[in-house]
Amino acid sequence: MKYFCVLICSLILFGSVSAQSSSEKKFNRRYVDVAVTLVATDVKEAHRVTDSLVNVARSDEQKIKSLMLLAKLYENEGDMKNGLIKAMKADTIANATMNYSWQAVISGSLATSFRRLGLLKVSEGYLKKAELANAKQPEANMKLLTKINILHERVFHCFERKQILDARNYVIEASKLIHIDGNEDKKSILIKATNVQLRGICELQLGNFALAESFLKSALNKIQATESNLIPYIFQALAEVEIGKKNYNGAREYLNKVEPYLESGRVEELRMKTDETWSRYYAEVRDREMSLKFKAKSIAIREKRDIIANGISDDLITQFQAGKKFYRSQLTFALGGIILISIGATCCIMFFYRQKKIYKTHYDLQKNGHFDKNLIPNSEEVIMNDSTIIDQLNNSSVIKAKDSNMSKETEEKLYEKFVKQEESLFYLEKNITLSHLASAIGTNQKYASIIIQKFRGKEFYAYIQSRRIAYIIQEIRKSPELLGYKLSYLAEMCGFTTLSAFSTAFKDETGMPPSAFVHFVRKEKGNK
Repeated sequence: MKYFCVLICSLILFGSVSAQSSSEKKFNRRYVDVAVTLVATDVKEAHRVTDSLVNVARSDEQKIKSLMLLAKLYENEGDMKNGLIKAMKADTIANATMNYSWQAVISGSLATSFRRLGLLKVSEGYLKKAELANAKQPEANMKLLTKINILHERVFHCFERKQILDARNYVIEASKLIHIDGNEDKKSILIKATNVQLRGICELQLGNFALAESFLKSALNKIQATESNLIPYIFQALAEVEIGKKNYNGAREYLNKVEPYLESGRVEELRMKTDETWSRYYAEVRDREMSLKFKAKSIAIREKRDIIANGISDDLITQFQAGKKFYRSQLTFALGGIILISIGATCCIMFFYRQKKIYKTHYDLQKNGHFDKNLIPNSEEVIMNDSTIIDQLNNSSVIKAKDSNMSKETEEKLYEKFVKQEESLFYLEKNITLSHLASAIGTNQKYASIIIQKFRGKEFYAYIQSRRIAYIIQEIRKSPELLGYKLSYLAEMCGFTTLSAFSTAFKDETGMPPSAFVHFVRKEKGNK
């Protein structure tokens, strides 16, 4: 009977694990179908399936994946605000669960969204966050894929700034990370095709039409039978190539191939690009009326995006910050509980171990006829010893640069590494410590402290505070759109975890609160 019960329990456990595994596989299969194929063929169905994925998602990973897919669908439909809200909700879950893989992916996606809205500075900030998170994620393959996606986003940044040679260099760098083994899944094929397509667009922008055509057709061949929303973008780019070659019939043929994709869903970015190409096509064939008509359509979409960009400010940021605080408080509470339980358990174990040792000594001495009450430790003596240890720790000397016996060569090498860390804006990390910095430059905390004191004239935390305030002042002056954001967002942006800490630090460094500084900058911009 006993063995029969064990067998039944084992079967139930196995069945639940199998069911869970089956459910996970089914979720992932539907997710890939929507992300790669359905989004390009039937947007309404893609939206319906994604909504169901959001509702059935159980794990944090599933919630993040379904929310990010929904965010992409909203973006494609031109609903940028809802797209950003879903992405930021996913980002909140990724941060709360310390999921560095998804932190990197989501930051990269937000970089893309803000770049499409024309907010390049905000986009650049998210790209840097994506790179930092990607460096921490443990899974090598995911790290590689995310790095490729970050490089692709940098290509688009270069397109916006008309830095085409730099864009081509990023594409070439990404291509070195892409390996072909003949057994790729749909997602891998899409990444490779995207890289080739971007190279084709670079050559198109540089006027190398034959080379551009070669790369774009190669991208089509890589996708082959895999239906993807990349295909119409390739057709649109090939139409531009044909216009450059003065082959207007070929251009019209490719543009007509794009039309079915525009009818299947509200893909605003593709519509805007296609309208711009139609406008150029009609200008080339000297149909001024049609050229102006399509130009007006593309401008209307751009103006709509500008209005959306202006509207994404306090409401969206406030909602995002509120969500982050909620999840962060939950995480802090959970970690605090775990720490307290661990400390309590450790103290109990030490107490019982000590009591056991005392009892054993007492018993052994009694047994041998040599019992002495003085062998039992006095509680006052224990307390006095603990206090002495605490006093010694509190009175330990602070490391000073003058105490260093560091060689000149070591000092120069460490300073060079420290400068590189400064350039990567390490001081914006919210939980940065002297230990983290020392590890990053390959030394100990003493030497790291000495480098900061000698070359920056400050203790570590004073230095971090001054650099953060200097950074946010510089960003506010460079990007006037930040003047419309709440102070809590500016605090978050430069590495402070609370608004009060940011305000105190800002006043210490500048002599005025951040609200006054923002007011004066606004007034200065208004006068100009």
